[in-house]
Amino acid sequence: MISKTSWNGEQAVLLSSDTSSAVILPKRGGKIASFYNKKKNFEFLFQNPKSGYTDAAIGDSFEDFEACGFDDAFPTLIPETVMIDGNPVHYPDHGEIWSAPFDLTMHEEEAVLNYQSNLLGYTYQKQFQLSDQTLHGSWRIENQSDIAFPYLWAFHCLSVYRKNMQILFPKGTEKIMNGLLSKRLGNPGAIYDFPEDTPLGIGYDFTRVPQPESESYEKYFVWGKVREGRIGYRFPNEQTAIQIQYDPQIFPYLGFWVTAGGFRGDYNCALEPMTSFYDSVANAEKSATLRFLNPGESIHFDIDITFLDTEND
Repeated sequence: MISKTSWNGEQAVLLSSDTSSAVILPKRGGKIASFYNKKKNFEFLFQNPKSGYTDAAIGDSFEDFEACGFDDAFPTLIPETVMIDGNPVHYPDHGEIWSAPFDLTMHEEEAVLNYQSNLLGYTYQKQFQLSDQTLHGSWRIENQSDIAFPYLWAFHCLSVYRKNMQILFPKGTEKIMNGLLSKRLGNPGAIYDFPEDTPLGIGYDFTRVPQPESESYEKYFVWGKVREGRIGYRFPNEQTAIQIQYDPQIFPYLGFWVTAGGFRGDYNCALEPMTSFYDSVANAEKSATLRFLNPGESIHFDIDITFLDTEND
């Protein structure tokens, strides 16, 4: 079923099945504000820590607003100035999409959202369907300008935090690179063994989140390309898990963000498949993983997010 609804005072779209539901906010970048398991009475997405949403203009700082739910980070994650056809162009913090108003078309079982970029002249479409316990998303981004531009796309989907949750990295993960200066992981660029190592002489399990009393935040990355496009989370108390499936050829790199009270007092985390390594056009250029969208070219990809029952595991 699909219907219009209201969510924290916002115009929203509700996708609903017998076992789950999803809420989309078209005017907030097409944000997925909720993905809810009815059988377990469990909300997967980190919820808005504020009483409502504040209007953001393209170019505003992401952390000044409601960092919650599932946003698209495109054409970058870190704000930066990029040279395009000999001219400097500012790529906004967490990209252009999260603050963009989308046009909505509702079909029998599908929500279709469209946006036309003023920054780079691309069209951006995403479509969502809900089937039982799976939220299926399809994206199409087309460069309608006559100039190629560099880009990075990142899956910026903030999960709820549970102190005993497990982070499910792709099979074949062997090494982890630290991305931020950290009292627990040391300097950016440090490489550690996966799943466990002893950064700064203290044991660290990369498949677990920091404990709430740590008041910390971390960002680290799988070192090298991932070997499969299946990741997720396990929530023992709720006897459920989340599986995220995607094409590893399109998203060969993977980051992980977690704040255990250290960032704004929030408790959330995010596995972040991305097209390039890592977080910005500048970093992607340094790592020789940068991608360009040429005039008339388009990219297409699908991502599925599924609730899995784990009572018998």
